[in-house]
Amino acid sequence: MRAPGTIAGFRPFGLNAALVFASLFPALSLLPAPVAADEPPPIAGAFVFPVGDELDFKKPAPGEPNGFHVTDPYLKVRKGRKHGRQRVHYGVDLSGSAGGLTVRAIAAGVVDVSDANALIKVRSPQRVKLPTVVDGKRIYAWGVRYRSAWKWRTGWGNRVVIRHTLPDGQVVYSLYAHLMSRSVLVHVGDHVSAGQPIAKVGRTGHATAPHLHLEIRTTRIDESTEISDPDDSESSDEGEVAERPETELPHTVDPLAFLVDHVLKFEDLEPGSWQTRYALAAVKDGLMSCDRGRFDPNEDVTRADFYAALVTSFHLATPFTKNRFESQLDALIDTGILDSSARHQDARDPIDRADALELVLRCLDRGAARALSMSRITGDQLARDFNMEFAGRDAANEAEQESRRLAAAETVELRRDAAARDERRAKAARERGAPPPRKRSKVEAVKPVPMLDPGFDSLAQSKEKLSRAEVCLLIASALRIGSANLSALERAATRAAKTG
Repeated sequence: MRAPGTIAGFRPFGLNAALVFASLFPALSLLPAPVAADEPPPIAGAFVFPVGDELDFKKPAPGEPNGFHVTDPYLKVRKGRKHGRQRVHYGVDLSGSAGGLTVRAIAAGVVDVSDANALIKVRSPQRVKLPTVVDGKRIYAWGVRYRSAWKWRTGWGNRVVIRHTLPDGQVVYSLYAHLMSRSVLVHVGDHVSAGQPIAKVGRTGHATAPHLHLEIRTTRIDESTEISDPDDSESSDEGEVAERPETELPHTVDPLAFLVDHVLKFEDLEPGSWQTRYALAAVKDGLMSCDRGRFDPNEDVTRADFYAALVTSFHLATPFTKNRFESQLDALIDTGILDSSARHQDARDPIDRADALELVLRCLDRGAARALSMSRITGDQLARDFNMEFAGRDAANEAEQESRRLAAAETVELRRDAAARDERRAKAARERGAPPPRKRSKVEAVKPVPMLDPGFDSLAQSKEKLSRAEVCLLIASALRIGSANLSALERAATRAAKTG
């Protein structure tokens, strides 16, 4: 028989204990947590366009004045700058109205190259006639002088290369070139998510105007890659690109055709809905898998999909963890989230809300969740969505009002304390015979802290099945989104522990 307070496949560990443990974790900052050296690369499950709107580069991104257009297409043949030789454009050039607009990673991956300062100083010898005096006569003799100059390391200028692992195991590389100076935000080895800002559009290298040069290759592009951008006027005189050895030819694909084929647009998600907000973020972070064109947000989540989301978001995997149910199960058992009896579970079985919540709390007991796209969802938005979905509209509104009431009460208390301090300083000044201080303490109004108690309480007592969209919402609540803002589960756990 099942012991009270336990769940099949769990170590005996009650929910109240989980709440107390969850409340002890320190919050993390908004900066991405460091990535372990042996951590497997993220899966590129969703793609976005690198500039303009994520789903249509011709439209402007939020806050930007305009979209982008193609100024140089893929495989365009043109004369090089040197000796008029023909060169092939292996990427696509995307231009907006000006430089400085955001460049995003097209999918989750690992940064292989981050060349943020491609302008280098070089010394080149020059044979010149130098004056000298021989037997009292001024004569000129040939000598060598060194001339210093600044030049671009390659025609790409500042660039970033990201390695993407597709769900089928294939690896592709995306290259972003001509990036604005001092705008590159990522470093070699960083894990990035789809849509994460990595730099700004610039005109570094041999670019005549601000634009993004984007390439997608199936061969590795690293610091030793010899193939130049067609804009590179410093290319060698060894012959045209077509005459290079086969091993040096870039194995590229049409970037726009690739992205049009891979950018996910779900026909069963309503634009602007909470389901769309969390589902798209979860797919970008590689937390949820789906068939192209459909997410099935209201379908019961299977244990296979839920366990995979936990392993990915809490980084419980090892280099040997595969994208299979048995492998994900091993990762949860090895880290103590589940016990060995869970090996008898069926991958297709659904999971209820209370069981899913306790699993998330067990993961929080071990460490923090990390999901870059989901962590960008604001705390206010998360609280509203979380409470409305799991506890209802009335409970969500009451929680917002209570949050504002608590913030107002705290503001009144802080201002009362500040007034008391000002009065003490004024009294001390009068006793010394000095004029009272003119400057009074200024106290900013306390911002309401989003409360998720109603949704949390409902989850802990519910045996309803968890849907695929609700998984994304639950994991979003477990993320640490800032040092001053504890996650939803932590705040609820702290209050429950105090009143428990």
